[in-house]
Amino acid sequence: MKIRISFWLGISRFRKEKDLNVMERLQQKIWDIPFLEALRKERQEQELFTSCMILKNLAIVQKGMPVSTDYLLEELAAASSVLRRVYMEILFRWRAGQGDRSFDPLTEQVHSIHARNFAYILAGTDQINPAELVSAMESFEEALASERMTRALNSSTRRSMITTAMAAAAVFAVLMNFTVVVVFMDMMRMLGGLSSLN
Repeated sequence: MKIRISFWLGISRFRKEKDLNVMERLQQKIWDIPFLEALRKERQEQELFTSCMILKNLAIVQKGMPVSTDYLLEELAAASSVLRRVYMEILFRWRAGQGDRSFDPLTEQVHSIHARNFAYILAGTDQINPAELVSAMESFEEALASERMTRALNSSTRRSMITTAMAAAAVFAVLMNFTVVVVFMDMMRMLGGLSSLN
């Protein structure tokens, strides 16, 4: 009886794992749509910023003693959603002893300068003390925040230009309507004058 239960439990786990892989592949295909690709990139950058904050807070809490890269990667994976698989892949490679090449999945899957810089910082966490890690995270945070602010300003400028163009088009349409009405009324008056002459 015990063997049968564990056998069926194993079968159900296999089915769940198979369904999970199908769902992951489906999600990957959905994210390949161009509009959603931009959304995914935005979410990845947001999560990089969150990871930066988490790493900074862990370095502040552990200021007295050095923190292992293994522990930091576990904490980042636990706190992430979009980048969880990336951090788990990094952790797997790190534990397999691949060294600095362990952090390649972050740069391969996120495709941004900030991801490359964050991977570089993560690769050096064993060599630097927590105080230096805090300052590195603060400068990384400032760089991310300034770029996001610049992007928000550009987006706001674009939106204001579109709004201004739409308002100008509406005013132009009203003026055209007014012109047509005035010309039509003038023409009716002229036709009325011609009919009175007859």
